[in-house]
Amino acid sequence: MAIKSISENRILTAAGTVIILLWSWMKFAQHELWKDEWQAWFVAKDKSLPEIFSFLYYEGHPALWYLYLKIFTFIPSLTGIPAEYVIMSAHLLITAAFLYVFFFRMKLTWYLKVMAALSYFMFFEYGVVSRGYALVILFTFLLTSELQKEHSDDKKSALYYFLLCQTEVYGAFMAMALLFYKIRRDGLDLKKGIPAYVYGLMAGLGIFTLSVFPRTAGHVASTQPNAPEYFYRFLNSFQGNLTNTFAIGSTPDTGAYGWSGSGLFIGIIILTALNRILGRDKKILWTGIIFLGMMLLFGSFFFSGGVRQWGMTFIFFLALFSMAAHNSVLDKIAVRISMVIFTFALVHNARAVYYHFSIPFTNAREAGHFIRDNVPEKVPVVGINKFEITPVIGYAGRPFYELPDGVPFTYFRWVDKIYLPNESELRLFTKYKNVGGIVIISPKILDAGRFPNAQLWKRFDQENYKKENYYLYSLPLK
Repeated sequence: MAIKSISENRILTAAGTVIILLWSWMKFAQHELWKDEWQAWFVAKDKSLPEIFSFLYYEGHPALWYLYLKIFTFIPSLTGIPAEYVIMSAHLLITAAFLYVFFFRMKLTWYLKVMAALSYFMFFEYGVVSRGYALVILFTFLLTSELQKEHSDDKKSALYYFLLCQTEVYGAFMAMALLFYKIRRDGLDLKKGIPAYVYGLMAGLGIFTLSVFPRTAGHVASTQPNAPEYFYRFLNSFQGNLTNTFAIGSTPDTGAYGWSGSGLFIGIIILTALNRILGRDKKILWTGIIFLGMMLLFGSFFFSGGVRQWGMTFIFFLALFSMAAHNSVLDKIAVRISMVIFTFALVHNARAVYYHFSIPFTNAREAGHFIRDNVPEKVPVVGINKFEITPVIGYAGRPFYELPDGVPFTYFRWVDKIYLPNESELRLFTKYKNVGGIVIISPKILDAGRFPNAQLWKRFDQENYKKENYYLYSLPLK
């Protein structure tokens, strides 16, 4: 091995160790799990395997993340380790794995790898926040590193294509785009039979479609009740996938404020820059165009998304950068453009980390711990708005109740409508549970006219990143 390679490996080993330590510190000492992080855990923990598969079309995510979490769900009850630490540890294993693959199997220069690893998406959005998107990164990098080999293993590639389709819809888009690249580069001689990797993708797409396709009428529409017309959604998607991804922080968040003339203009500049980076290898360039086209169409007709979803475009183009470097088509100008893009992501990551340490992510942990420490187990806690209350349940370590059914719950369904009970229903529930009173938790102040006897016990409304507050009430039977 060349001296330069040994030196670079040492640098990457040191950088990777520091990054994993930083992830561990931020996760276990600072990060507060959000509702999306708790939701997947509760679905994995409280449902059997057949129930998980039948529930996925409410979630809009394939099964792999839930099945992976299922392996860890016995640990809290067996060891007493809090569930939040188990979730973070399970996620940390994946992030450490994709970091290893990125550092030691991908072909970018070491300083570009370190910059990318410390970017907002790889470090914070997919590294600190414990979501299944980390699996997309892992299998995209594994598949890309396999495609970079002179003689790739078709059976191993087939497995990666299949598993990538079970991560997220964006993973399925990546798999299809990378299949295009594979066929365009190596050709496809059907006289010799269909290769294993084609079967892997077809099987992956088939199971993805059967498990995730929203069979409930109006499911997609219910997640976007105020979505603009398709043309404006296309502009939002264009700006989000380009400006808010490759020049993140240069304009306000498109998901919150919509597209703007300056945002679209920067997006066009980004598109030109990406063409300059990848354009010397038309196979790689068209692979990127196909993926971006799928992202834009999906954002226009199904789900507009936000920074978390648009970051998948950053990850895929990172894989394409590696393929371009492997094929020796990244010249000095392309490297400098890449460094500018990574600098935007580095600065935004520094901002995100600063805010993460400055204010709480939400007030769910404080509310949940207060309930855990101050509300006896025999006193029922009724949640108003399951969607917002889920993270409080996680930190309280106990299920809450919902009306009108009066049954305990942990997870929610995205298509459920919010039911707001009145005080007489709450009193009937109190009598049914044979207790002297109940506790109510709500993400908003309750209407005094609707709940005249509910007494505000505790407010959890200090400044927080997600602007999610909670109000705890007591309601005596008499």
